[in-house]
Order: sequence, then C-alpha cells, then structure tokens
Amino acid sequence: MFDFIDDFQGDNAIFSQNGLYIPEATDCMRCGMCLSTCPTNKLFKTEAETPRNRLRTIDKIINGDTAVSSEELTHLNNCIQCRACETLCPSKMQYGHLFDLAREKHFQEGVPERRGNLFSVIGFKLIEHKPLLHAGTVLIRLYQKTGLQFLFRKTGLLKAFKLDKAESLMPEAETSSLAGRYPTDKQRRGNVALFTGCVSDHFDRKTLLASIKLLNVIGFDVLVPKEQVCCGAIHRHQGKKTVADKMAATNIDVFNSLDIEAIIYTASGCGLMLNEYEQDNGENAGEQKSFGSGLHDITEFLNLHWQDDIRLKDFDPKAGDETLKTVAVHEPCSQRIAAHGHGNRHQHVYELLEKIPGLTVIPLPENHICCGAGGVHMLTHPEIADPLRNEKLAHFDQSGADLLVSTNIGCALHLNTGQALNKVVHPVVLLAEKLT
Repeated sequence: MFDFIDDFQGDNAIFSQNGLYIPEATDCMRCGMCLSTCPTNKLFKTEAETPRNRLRTIDKIINGDTAVSSEELTHLNNCIQCRACETLCPSKMQYGHLFDLAREKHFQEGVPERRGNLFSVIGFKLIEHKPLLHAGTVLIRLYQKTGLQFLFRKTGLLKAFKLDKAESLMPEAETSSLAGRYPTDKQRRGNVALFTGCVSDHFDRKTLLASIKLLNVIGFDVLVPKEQVCCGAIHRHQGKKTVADKMAATNIDVFNSLDIEAIIYTASGCGLMLNEYEQDNGENAGEQKSFGSGLHDITEFLNLHWQDDIRLKDFDPKAGDETLKTVAVHEPCSQRIAAHGHGNRHQHVYELLEKIPGLTVIPLPENHICCGAGGVHMLTHPEIADPLRNEKLAHFDQSGADLLVSTNIGCALHLNTGQALNKVVHPVVLLAEKLT
C-alpha cells in the first residue's frame, strides 16, 4: 500500500553511496508505527521524544531553512541512535543516516552535540591514536592494580570529576598484544582475519581469545593485523565524519591486503559500522570503499562452518555447573539492525548456544527495546540509559535465567554495571569453555 513512496523523490532527497534512496525527513508519514520501539518514547511518553518529532528537527538542520531551538536540540540529542524505528518504517526512512548527516552539519558549524565529561573528551582522542590508546591502557592497568582505584572510589574524587560512571564500566585492562597469527591444529580450511576494535582489544580480551580458539577448532588460521584501527562508529555518530572516514579507509586497506576468506568481528556495534563503510565512505571517484572479503559476525561464521564431529561438554554438577541451566539472550540493537539489512544474524546466537548439551536458551523479554548503552550515550545521558538498563535487568531477573549473553561489548559493559554484575558474557566465551 506504500509503493508510491518508492517513486516519490523530494527536492532534497538523498542518495547514499550504495544507491539507496533516503527519503527527506519531511517524507515521514507520521503513521506512528515507530513509536512502539522507541526507547525514549517508552521512557518519557511524550511526542517530543519520538523519531517522527526528531525528524522535524533533523530536517531543519539539514535543509538549514529554519532555526532549531535549544529544546529541539535537547530532544534530538536524547536519541540513543538504536535505529529500531528503521525496521518498522513503511517509508523505508534511513533514520540513522539522516541523524548522522545532521550531527555532521552541526559539528562543522561548531554546535556542541552532546553533553560530555573529561573521560569522553580524552576517550575520543585516545581512540583516534592507537599508540596513545595503548599508553592510556597501561595507566588504567596501573590504576587498577596499585590501590589507586580503591583510594579514588573511597574519597569521592571520581564523582567530583564526573568520572564515576565511566570508571564503573571498566573491566580489568589488558596491556599485552595479540599475536599476528594463530594457526589451527585441525585440518586447515583457510584464513580469516579478526577485527579487534578499540575497546574489545583492551577490555574484552576473553571474547577475542575465545573467538580465536573456536575459529581454530573449525579449521581456520586466524590473522590479527596490528595496523587495524577503531571502526569509527563513535566518531561517525558524533558528526566527526572526517575522522571516521580516515579510520574506514585504513581498515579497508589493511584487511584488503590480506589473503583471507572472511573478516570476523565479535562486537555487533563494530560490525554494523563495518557493514556500512560502503555507504559512509569513499565519496571520491575511484576510491576503494568496501571490503574485498565477506564480513561475518563471529556467531554467524561459527554456526555456518560448525562441524558435526565437534563435541561440547554437558553441564556437570561436579564441575560447578549445577547453577547454570538457562541462558537469556540479549539482542543488541546493532545486531537487529544488521539483521534488517544483512540477514537474520541474531538467530545464529540461539542456534550456536543450543549446540551445548543440557542448556536452555531463551530470548530476553522486550529485545526490541534498546538497553540504553548507545555507544557513549550511557555516559552522556545516564538519566536515560540507567532506567532502560534497569528494566532489562528486571526482565533478566524475572526470566529465571542464570546468565545473560550479549554480542556487543558496549551493551555488556552497561548491563554489567547493574545488579547483574559479572553475569553478562559474550556467547562465544560460554561456548569455548564447553569444548571437550
């Protein structure tokens, strides 16, 4: 019934680099279908906190013909950018892309887009420069191991400098470097490259090592190129397109120089950005703007290449497994968006975990609603992020599950700061522990 929309192209219509038509913000039909999935609308129950209202503000910013009030900008910046509205929009509105365009224009004009603190300002700079990030990780490791952490928490200095939220998110830092190659000892099926990202490399090493172990088990050598950099998602969503495009170009050059069958990522947030490089990067004619090898979520790749002769241990009460019988699956927004555009990838998590004998796998209730993490949103907007997180954890508690799994490190860190402390893990960690 909405076929006419595909043929309508307004004066300010946008075509992405991959040729997809992106309607104007004014093309919003105001049908209200997006309201049921919008987390801020669910939280505040006001029209100002809805995608369709934000599209009005985005339209003003992009077209520049109407002034934007501070109140409108506040409501726009409250958006977590979960993009759940895209999956339901009958107009096929590319909300995320339009949002990024608005952010980019405001950034170029010097308009502050989000509230920040000292940690977020430093964090952006560290992520841009890999050597600085490594040095910063060494300092964090010293902070965690020398008693300074206890001192700062006890004295209230963290709260005084508004660093308490960010500090609470940090798991133990890893300062060592991964090897460049991890060869399989099974019948070799080829090479794959592992995208480690910026945060996962230093704060989620357990997931990366579990991924390498499982990829080796299914017969693949794993390459970990040291020249790779951050995916650029955080910078892109803050309007810093030049920085994000530079990161994209670097990663494309690095991974396209390898003789590999696939590029594997463990964080769905990174995966979404990597999959969208073709749309967001390479505006100059002749510029390489996509990966030569296929991009795969680790759970997807493992599930597609799993061999029947691989044995997984059943839960053994003698080994301390008597309390782990049911696992709830948190589906990150980034994985659900990827499913909308690139296949039902979140289903691979369920199929993979169901290979473990004796384990019951259930979806976390209301998976279509964002947990509130949203990259740096959990730091800049805790008044939004924390209630959404608490509701997720309430669902987890009511589900009766013993463990919560998530394929995105940002979501996992956010959820682990609540009452589910240390109960949120990546599914591949659980799977790797069950290898016989």
